[in-house]
Amino acid sequence: MKILLIPLLCVFLCLPVTALIAEPLTSGISSVNASLDNPPFAASVYIADAQAAVSERNWTRALLLTTRGLAFYPDEPELYCLQGYTLRKLGQYRKAVDAVSEGIRRDPRPVRYANRGYAYLALGNYSAALADAESGIALNASYPTVYGVKALALQGMGRNTDAGATIGTALALDPESAHYWHVKGRILAASGNCTGARKAFETSLALDPGYDLPWPAFTGAGENLGALDKTCGPATQPTHPATLPGSIPAAAILAAAALVLSGRR
Repeated sequence: MKILLIPLLCVFLCLPVTALIAEPLTSGISSVNASLDNPPFAASVYIADAQAAVSERNWTRALLLTTRGLAFYPDEPELYCLQGYTLRKLGQYRKAVDAVSEGIRRDPRPVRYANRGYAYLALGNYSAALADAESGIALNASYPTVYGVKALALQGMGRNTDAGATIGTALALDPESAHYWHVKGRILAASGNCTGARKAFETSLALDPGYDLPWPAFTGAGENLGALDKTCGPATQPTHPATLPGSIPAAAILAAAALVLSGRR
């Protein structure tokens, strides 16, 4: 009998604890639908709390806070953009695009175009990412993040020379960015400049080896550096006829032969 009582006591004692743990989340979500006309907090509170969650990379909490906030403030662009940023970090790229688009529609800013541009990059939609980067640059040509988006979009299109120039602009604006050095390394590796790529990856790692990558599938600088010998091919060099040390170029030999023949005529 005592053996049977122990599990029963555990069940009854544990249930209230579980309910207490779950209660704040469930009651908060249900109260959103119950009192939309009487928000418990200002929009700025939801924004600040979501920003704090993002800085801690607590994506689950950030998503919950932005969802709650938007239930009360459906026209707040910053909440849409924070939600889109969070969804991108969770690998939900299409939803990220949709969320940030709502924010851009209400209040277009360079940071928001960059936010959506990275989501487009994650989807492989380089033309849309490039368009967002250009829109951001048109609003503020001194905002470096849009150049980072543009550089990756150009690289995705195979335009490595343009991509290199663009990431150079980003680094001129923010030379201490581990991300921009990382992007530069990727572009140089794709261009066949293995030495330059290695230096760029090493610089990125020296600045911040654990910086927050733009999306989950974006490989880190350390991984790129480790795989460099396999992924970085030699740069294409113009071919010229080989000349052995001390030998006379073929063109000179032909010219001399022509002179000899003309003298015999």
